[in-house]
Amino acid sequence: MLYRYNEPVAPGALADLRQAVGWNRMEQAYADPRLTSYCHIAAYEGDALVGYIDCVSNGVTDAYIQDLMIHPAHQGRGIGTELMHRMLAALKEKRIYMVSVIFEEALKPFYARFGFSPMLSGQLETFHCD
Repeated sequence: MLYRYNEPVAPGALADLRQAVGWNRMEQAYADPRLTSYCHIAAYEGDALVGYIDCVSNGVTDAYIQDLMIHPAHQGRGIGTELMHRMLAALKEKRIYMVSVIFEEALKPFYARFGFSPMLSGQLETFHCD
């Protein structure tokens, strides 16, 4: 497995991965040059994108892990765990104080392994993405 930090990832490859995990593609959003990331890590097997984690941050106090995706054909192999360890290590190295993530109830045990504790949160989708 090859892990690449903050290197460009083709919008189509990200959209394909999103679709594979059951999310909307958002290919246009990924192609938008205004879209920036504080830190992202892509996992490749050969030339195929099989995992991805992305984080946005103000660079000082807070960071939000907004996407962790592992292609279903590669789940259960520790790729998601490795991406989380790598992302958290990068954020700790940059001395980011607080890291947040929103997850579904079924993923609570996964995120608890990294020290995340559930908190009340809200989320609003303002328009539908493809």
